[in-house]
Amino acid sequence: MTVRAPELLSGDWVTGGPLSLRALRPRAVLLDFFTFGCINCMNNLPMLERLQSRYGDSLQVVGVHSGKFAHEKEADAVRAAVARLRISYPVLNDPEGRLVDQYAVKAWPTMVLIDGNGYIAATFRGEAQGVAIDLALQKLDLLPREGTAESAALPGPLRFPEAVVRSDEQTFIANSGGGDVREYNAAGQLVRRFTPFRTPAALALWEGMLYVADRAAGSVCCIDLRTEERTVLFEQLRSPSALIVEEETITIAEAGAHTVTVYDKASLRPLQTYGNRFEALRDGAGEGAQLAQPMGMARCDDGTLWFVDAESSALRYIENGHVHTVVGEGLFTWGDSDSDPILLQHPQGIACGRIGDGCGGGRLFVADTYNGKLKVYDPQSGRMMTLMEGLQEPAGVCKQGCSLYIAESGAHRVIRYDLSSMSFETYIA
Repeated sequence: MTVRAPELLSGDWVTGGPLSLRALRPRAVLLDFFTFGCINCMNNLPMLERLQSRYGDSLQVVGVHSGKFAHEKEADAVRAAVARLRISYPVLNDPEGRLVDQYAVKAWPTMVLIDGNGYIAATFRGEAQGVAIDLALQKLDLLPREGTAESAALPGPLRFPEAVVRSDEQTFIANSGGGDVREYNAAGQLVRRFTPFRTPAALALWEGMLYVADRAAGSVCCIDLRTEERTVLFEQLRSPSALIVEEETITIAEAGAHTVTVYDKASLRPLQTYGNRFEALRDGAGEGAQLAQPMGMARCDDGTLWFVDAESSALRYIENGHVHTVVGEGLFTWGDSDSDPILLQHPQGIACGRIGDGCGGGRLFVADTYNGKLKVYDPQSGRMMTLMEGLQEPAGVCKQGCSLYIAESGAHRVIRYDLSSMSFETYIA
């Protein structure tokens, strides 16, 4: 039985609208129901851009954004995300989820193919559906164009930076929206750029080597800062979003796989994986635990590995082979509270305060991304405190002495927060 597709009457057009299914006939329409914080949704975007380019005027891709978190429902946040994610096709923001209900969408991402007569032809759920969608389009007698090209990265100085790391004299920034990694000297002057990357999301420094996790490419490489020689260490990862490099190991958080894996640095063989690849919040040993889009990690002085789970809005740690949770209650519990209970909203960055480095020793500094805040957590007392608010999607954070360096992604800058004076300044923009 054929079902006529509900018209696009709900929500507000962020880009490219208003459009109607009736006016788009006889083109086929592919609706992508997504939310911008969902890593699986992000992974689908290059495929959707390729389909739009491949089929040209015979197909119209339309994004239907229906946010999970409160921040994801805000029109300005969606507009910024469309720019950050380089979405070229029209996007409709459906914060109340009316279209989600009308199309019986139960998961992100879900794609609904509508034929040239306005009827639902097929529904696809999850990632890696490109081949299936291609076949469905060809069954509708759509023919791909020849010689289509990939979309180019947006130009600009800093564009949605996601990570920052520092040595004594250098600052490195993962310029996610610009597709490069940038090195600055102690005066904040640009020294050099490392290109090309698709979406550099995490950085680590170790003995003259810069390690870069490219989330969109699913890879981790290292760059010799003396010779600029680049070596790819890992490929076919699922959205690597955090890195820790140490004497004998490399630890990678794969947001798309919902895992944290420790690798032997010499052989690159996995030593231990935490998380069983199902998105949830459950403590336990190794693969008996469940994670939910880990996006920031830090190793503290006592050897404890702390991380933030974005989709469960959780602060967690790994100790003696076990995953433990100190903040977070599940995939659909979040908020903005420093006590009774402590609640976060999609945190993406974390840094440890080193004992004896000047300020904040033993504390954890958390980028509470969707609340637009920088917070500090004391593991000994279990207390949380807000240090800064009014930020635009703070992502990565690192600490050096009494200074915190925060990649304020939505403001296209890195800021420096002075813990001794409780003040901040724009460091690099």
